[in-house]
Amino acid sequence: MRAVVIFLALLVAGKIWTQDKLHQEAANEALLAAYKLHAEAACVARPQKDARGMPVAVGSVDWKRSEAAEVLLGNPRLSVPVWQFDHPQWNERYKNPIVRLTVGDRFSRLACDYDVMTGTAELLVL
Repeated sequence: MRAVVIFLALLVAGKIWTQDKLHQEAANEALLAAYKLHAEAACVARPQKDARGMPVAVGSVDWKRSEAAEVLLGNPRLSVPVWQFDHPQWNERYKNPIVRLTVGDRFSRLACDYDVMTGTAELLVL
């Protein structure tokens, strides 16, 4: 009887994991489809400087030909403790979806993070 209960519990866990994974993939695809063009436009309009303030050659980055586009949740560069729910930047740090476009090779990679909720873009050197 224990074997049957353990087997059923494993089936339930597998089903929940599969549904969660499919839901996350579908949500990521939908966000990319909806906001990738907005992210490209915001990254082009952004002054071509990286996060360190170093200028990037004007016109050298073609965000429409980005190699990778992914959706992230929250901005990890913001310093907000998880327990401070009333912090003004809590949503930006932990909830807001970010579309990250990446260009470059394995030696020099440049990324542009587009915050969907605020409509702002930030360039990063990876």
